[in-house]
Amino acid sequence: MNAYLAESIACLSVGILVFVVGRMRLIYNTLYIPLVLSSFIFIGFYGVAVSREFVIPFLGFSNKVNRLLFYDYGNGLIGLLPLALAILFIGKYLLNIDYNQQWSGTTHFNLASLKYGMIGGIVLAAIPLLIAASMGQKFNYKVDVYRYGLNCVTNLYEEIICRGLLLACCIKYWNRLAAVVWTSVVFGLAHGLTEKSIPIALGAGLIAWAVLKAKSLWAGWTTHQLTDMIVDTFLP
Repeated sequence: MNAYLAESIACLSVGILVFVVGRMRLIYNTLYIPLVLSSFIFIGFYGVAVSREFVIPFLGFSNKVNRLLFYDYGNGLIGLLPLALAILFIGKYLLNIDYNQQWSGTTHFNLASLKYGMIGGIVLAAIPLLIAASMGQKFNYKVDVYRYGLNCVTNLYEEIICRGLLLACCIKYWNRLAAVVWTSVVFGLAHGLTEKSIPIALGAGLIAWAVLKAKSLWAGWTTHQLTDMIVDTFLP
C-alpha cells in the first residue's frame, strides 16, 4: 500500500509539473500532451490500487464478488473501467480526437484485426512457451473459462488505456517508432516496476505493431487475449 501511495504521489507530481510547464508554453504540445497523458495513466493505475482499499469496504460485497469486480486477472470487471472511460472522454472532448482515431482507424472489428491479432498472439505466446520448453518444463494444460472471460474485459480496458488515445497522440506528435517504444514502456511500467517490466514492454511492442497494421485497437485486444489464453492454459 505504501509503495503504491508513493508511486501515486510521484506520478501526480510529475503530471502537475508537466501540466504547469505546458500551460506556461515552456514546452509545446509535441511533448506536453503525450507526457501529461502518460502521467494521467500512471496516476490512474496506481490510484485504482490505492483507492479501492478504501472504497470496497463501504460497498459491503462478499469477498468473492469483490474479487470478481475489482481484483481478479487485471483489476476485475470494473476496476479499470473508470480510467478507460476517462481516457476515451479526454480524447473526444478535450483533444477533439474521435473514437475511430483513438482506435487507430476504426472501432469495428474487421478481418484485419483478426489476422494481425492472431499473428501477434501466436508469436507472443510462443516465446514464453519455448523458453519454458528449453528449460525442460513439462506442459500440463488447464482450461480456466473464468479467467478467459475476465481477461476479455480487462484486456480491452488495458488496450484503451495504453494503446488507444496515447498511441494516437504519440503518432500525431512524434512518429510511429517513437510511439510504439513509448507506449510499450508505459505498458510495461503500468504493470509495476519488477523484473517482468522489460519482457512485458517488449511484448507490448508487438501488440502495438498489430494495432498499427490492422488500423484497429481490436487487433491489439486480439493479440493480448490470445496470448493470455495460450500462456495461461499451458503455464498456469
